[in-house]
Order: sequence, then C-alpha cells, then structure tokens
Amino acid sequence: MTTLYEAAMRNFCAAADILEALQSTRLDLVGEARNGLIGRPRLALGGGYNDVTSFFGACLPVSGRAELLAAENGSGVELRCSSADWLTLEGTLAGEVITDSCYVEMQLSADRPVIADVFLREFLDGGAVRDTGHRECHLSVGGVAVCKLALPELAEEVTARRVIIHLRHPAARLIIDRLAITLT
Repeated sequence: MTTLYEAAMRNFCAAADILEALQSTRLDLVGEARNGLIGRPRLALGGGYNDVTSFFGACLPVSGRAELLAAENGSGVELRCSSADWLTLEGTLAGEVITDSCYVEMQLSADRPVIADVFLREFLDGGAVRDTGHRECHLSVGGVAVCKLALPELAEEVTARRVIIHLRHPAARLIIDRLAITLT
C-alpha cells in the first residue's frame, strides 16, 4: 500500500523533472539584458535594431531613443524611452532548435497597461523576412502574461529566427521584471 508521503514524493519528483527539462529550453531575456550591462551602468539604444547580446536585442523607430539600465529592484531591467511610438524586444532562437511552439512570459511595470504583439520573425536567404503567428497580449500593471506562440517547421531558406515582442506606445519608463521564452 502506497503511503500519502510516498505519493507526494513521487508527484514532487515528477514535477521537478519537468521543471528541470523546461529550464534547459528557456531563454531568459531579462538575464540576457543584464548580461549586456556588465561593466557599464547603462546602454544607449538608438533608432533601428540594437544588439544588446547575441540572444537579446531591441528595436526602436528611427526617431526613437532609449536607455537600458539595471532596475532598482536588483533583478529586472529598466527602459527609459523617448520619441518611441513602438518598441520591440527580441529574443534570438538558436538555429539548431527544432520545436513546434514556445511560451513567452512577460511582466512589466509601467504607469499604464501595455499591449504587445508577439510573433515569430524568420530571416530568409537574400535578406527577406517572414512574420508568422501574431498574437496580441495585454500586460496589466504588475501582472504576469503568458502567450503561446506556434512555431512553423524550420524551412531550408531560413537563416535565423527571432521571437518579437512589439510594444505599442510604450510608457516613457518601463521596468521589465520578467521576459522569457520557453521552447516546448
């Protein structure tokens, strides 16, 4: 006869195994952004695409400017934006990863709710791009949002892939407490 303790331990071990497996397929974009700040208090972002690290970048309109710095809470990052009608936060997927979906988890603090369009951008031979899987996410102040994004099969002409989090009308000051992509 199985005791309650044995059943609880078996369930705990199964859940821990799942969490461990998911951690190996998780791209922590806040951690990547903080790595991009090592050795400097802030990073100036200009109009166009900005590589923060090889796995994390941000894009602003040509007239937009932003600063990326470590958040005062010690774990997140802060973005201070000006003249930006939109802002994208971008996570580069490793080329050899083959998966059919991913989950994007986000938690932002701002003076108002934010709407994000989440999608996959594929970079093709010859410089063209293909966007697929658009999803709209509503980010309430201090709340956590999770968005499932279907990923198409990796085509031969695809040279790179990024998950794009397109923020519409971002607040002048955003604290990003959580931003991660988990491949499933």
